[in-house]
Amino acid sequence: MDVSPDQSRLEALLRLFWHPVCTLGELAAARPHPLAVELLGQRYAVADVNVGDGGEPEIMPEIMAVPDRCPHRSTRLSVGWVESGAIRCAYHGWVFDCTGRCREIPALGDEEPPARAKLEAVEARVEHGLVWLRLDPSAATAIPAHPAFHDESMKVLEGTPYTWPTAAPRRVENFVDLAHFAWVHDGTLGDRTQPVPPIPVVRREAGELRFEYDPPDLVPEDEALFGFSEYRMPVPCTVDISFRLASGASRRLWMTASPLDAARCRTFWSVARDDDHDGDDAEYLAFQDLVLRQDEPVVCNQDPPEFPLEPLEVSVRTDRVSIEYRRWLRELAADAAGPEGGAAVQRALTATVPSTVPSTVPSTVEVPS
Repeated sequence: MDVSPDQSRLEALLRLFWHPVCTLGELAAARPHPLAVELLGQRYAVADVNVGDGGEPEIMPEIMAVPDRCPHRSTRLSVGWVESGAIRCAYHGWVFDCTGRCREIPALGDEEPPARAKLEAVEARVEHGLVWLRLDPSAATAIPAHPAFHDESMKVLEGTPYTWPTAAPRRVENFVDLAHFAWVHDGTLGDRTQPVPPIPVVRREAGELRFEYDPPDLVPEDEALFGFSEYRMPVPCTVDISFRLASGASRRLWMTASPLDAARCRTFWSVARDDDHDGDDAEYLAFQDLVLRQDEPVVCNQDPPEFPLEPLEVSVRTDRVSIEYRRWLRELAADAAGPEGGAAVQRALTATVPSTVPSTVPSTVEVPS
């Protein structure tokens, strides 16, 4: 299948960032086998190789991530097992260490494995209870912060990851689309009698996309994430939202959409609160499940599911956040494709640029340039 230049540029950009591929719980559940994961159209075998003699993990995980294909006869390494800090292939017993080097071929006895019997290991880290991979290290990008995860005043609830047939940036764009609240989330996050959203000032500060949102008058459920909110997008596929409720309580919603390929993503998310720590956690997760059920039929039926990096879809001035998000991605993709590549992207991610003032033109069609 041919990949459009548009999608190739977007993929090259996303390869520069860290993306989660599984939870630590999912990794542990696969033991003694490596876990099969996907990222940007490729399959990988991921394993915690820092295990004791009894097969139990040590305190600090050491994550190994390699292509999920043995170079010998192409069997998936995820059907093999973790052994002595390495992965052993189930077919002929070849053993690969964390660098991807083959250190043992049983059929050759004491002979050294040939140099070409190796795998291209991928950078892997553990943060926020997730395993993250970065496919292109040419930019010194960081794993996006998760402030609530490290805040002792917050009770953090990890949601169940979910996979949708839509591009990761489309999933993110839905999270920051203020105009859909009244229509898709009528009675939960918005009100159809008040369909005109405020047009926020969208800023780029320290490389992040930021804005604030003041919702309409609405009496939400106690479990709702509803109130004055501050949005931060530290990297293209992550959104961190802090809420200040009318009661004075603080809540937080964090999500990151991991691009399985150009048309599918897996979303990892959590909700956090600084009040009602002894309350029923299930109710807070249930509210978010309701919001997801409302979003799913519209987000998963965008055609095409791929994200249009170039401005091919019609936008209006109330799409201000989406317009700026797309502009940001286009500029970062252009940086990544330029002569300086990752270095230019790295500079852009530490820059502060002037605020984008909301459009004052009538609500007519706007196609961003």
